[in-house]
Amino acid sequence: MDMRDRFFFLKHYLYSRRFFLVMLFLLLGVILFFAFVFYESKNLLEYVALVLCFLSALFISADAWADYKAYRSQLLYAAGNPQTALESLLKEKVALLELDRKNQVLLEQEKYNDLLDYYTLWAHQIKTPIAASSLLIGDLKDQPAKKQLEQELFKIESYVNLVLQYLRLESFHEDLVLKKENVQDLVKEVVKKYALFFIQQGLSLDLHDLEQSIVTDKKWFVVILEQVLSNSLKYTKEGSIEIYFQEDTLYIKDTGLGIQDADLLRVFERGFSGYNGRLTHQSSGLGLYLSKKIADALGHQLTLESQVGRGTTVKISFSEKKLVFE
Repeated sequence: MDMRDRFFFLKHYLYSRRFFLVMLFLLLGVILFFAFVFYESKNLLEYVALVLCFLSALFISADAWADYKAYRSQLLYAAGNPQTALESLLKEKVALLELDRKNQVLLEQEKYNDLLDYYTLWAHQIKTPIAASSLLIGDLKDQPAKKQLEQELFKIESYVNLVLQYLRLESFHEDLVLKKENVQDLVKEVVKKYALFFIQQGLSLDLHDLEQSIVTDKKWFVVILEQVLSNSLKYTKEGSIEIYFQEDTLYIKDTGLGIQDADLLRVFERGFSGYNGRLTHQSSGLGLYLSKKIADALGHQLTLESQVGRGTTVKISFSEKKLVFE
């Protein structure tokens, strides 16, 4: 029990014994008054007052200790018996409310699990027509149309994977594998996946100082890289993307649209697309939210800086953070 609990007990104990304490002070006041009026009996009356104070202190101490133990048991273990009819009624109502709450929680959990199962099944099933479409696109002779369709199909698959990753956040720690990973290998793996977009948009790529080791979960960290790089490509129409490692921090820097100051504080909120998302109609409002959740759970620090018209720099820091286990 902390000081707040003890203060709460003391306040309510004194309030519950207020009648006794008031009568005690009145009695002591009467005795002292008579001691003042009847001076010849002063010593006797003062002795009586002293004995009364001593006995009252013993009684209050024993009563307070017994009440404190009952309060502590109730606070820690919810153990205790009602002393009055009103307490019995209140305890019964509390028990009924607690039962209703538990039933409601179970019902909501069942609904959530059903919804989770449905979307997980949907995400897995839609991968089949995506794979079939990819094969059909491979047979096209019109190269410009083929490249455009490949790009759009890649976006569809990325959004499906985003849904799956969002659903898997609930079981984040169940398949977590932490070990040393090479930053350059991770970055190159993601960049290779998005190579088509660099070619189509004519963007240059600058990778340097990436021969570093970090402790992370490869699968989840790649998710962060994919979401950040996808955003950079989405909002960078010309120029370049630079990725480098410096002082325990990975930087992903682009020359894109940039983010308005009013949106900067909200970019990691779920469902927030901001001005750029509304302008291009390309934002789900989940990518950066998902990345931030994963980074926090892995013990990494994800932040960004941006200027409108000059681009955005995303920083993933690996220092002074500990992995969070729930």
